[in-house]
Amino acid sequence: METPFVQLDNDSSGFMRASVIAAMAELDVATAILTLGHSATSAQIAKECGSDARGMEVLLDALVALGYFSKSGTGTTAKYPVVPQYASLLDSREAASYVPMLRHRARLQRHWSRLSWAVKEGKPQKEKAASFLGEAQDGVSFITAMNAIALRLAAKTMEDLEQAGLFDSLPPDARILDIGGASGTYTETFLRRMPHATATIFDLPAGIAEAKHRFEHSDMGPRVQLLEGDFTKRGFPDGFDFAWISAIIHQFGREECRSLFRKTLDALKPGAMVAIRDFVMDADRTSPEAGTLFGLNMLVSTAHGRVYTFDEIASDLYASGFQHVAHAVNEPTMSAVVTAMKPE
Repeated sequence: METPFVQLDNDSSGFMRASVIAAMAELDVATAILTLGHSATSAQIAKECGSDARGMEVLLDALVALGYFSKSGTGTTAKYPVVPQYASLLDSREAASYVPMLRHRARLQRHWSRLSWAVKEGKPQKEKAASFLGEAQDGVSFITAMNAIALRLAAKTMEDLEQAGLFDSLPPDARILDIGGASGTYTETFLRRMPHATATIFDLPAGIAEAKHRFEHSDMGPRVQLLEGDFTKRGFPDGFDFAWISAIIHQFGREECRSLFRKTLDALKPGAMVAIRDFVMDADRTSPEAGTLFGLNMLVSTAHGRVYTFDEIASDLYASGFQHVAHAVNEPTMSAVVTAMKPE
């Protein structure tokens, strides 16, 4: 068991390791190495990344110490390969690469550096937190990061929904509304599970652009409608059998969530279901641990966002006109799911 001092020391120094990983992702160091034949000198890597040679060497040595790269030789001829088990995760050219998420978290670190101010004032700080990659690329990193995470979670989520009996209540040819669906990872998973269903992805232009890239040459393309819009400013089309709201409500305050739920209710057929995937906190809000940290992430990043308890989510759904609210999937992660029904 760690002593109190060791725990404090380890927790307070974690930003150093996180910053090393962030720099690796933003500079795309691993991809550079893999492009150079899976092993290269620090000077070669620095040139490929457009970086200072001394700075790159120091960063590479730290990445070796952390276990992501290895090193053969010494001095200027030393070469750095990526440790094989991390190669696909750190190659930004791969669809399931974790690099976009690492870049997204690098941006979050800049928000988190102002946490004390955010707690004191109860709101995010105004300082720009964009990376040197630029605001537009940071936006792409966020969307592709969510895709990379969803690729790893979607199959398990479908299994959990199956066990909860969700699919038993849906018609085989269900019309699905994926609200804020971004690149469409969950849409694709639902449609593979339900071969006669169709779906509409509703999202901002950046998300729809990624979805278009995903589906325009896919055999599922004819089954997917892409609809640009901002649900904080307009409603949805109607006539849907099922609505999926994944990792959305934590961005908003209670009244904003109720507004979203009311618009969702209007989009559904009588007797249709909504499913909300997000953190669901215990009543005392101290667990799951990941949810408490994510709540702080919303404090430093959004005006009103937070994580919610089941009672809060249920209260907002009932107030918006839904019935039969259930904690369908009880997970200590953002893959918990709450369901509700539109009255017949």
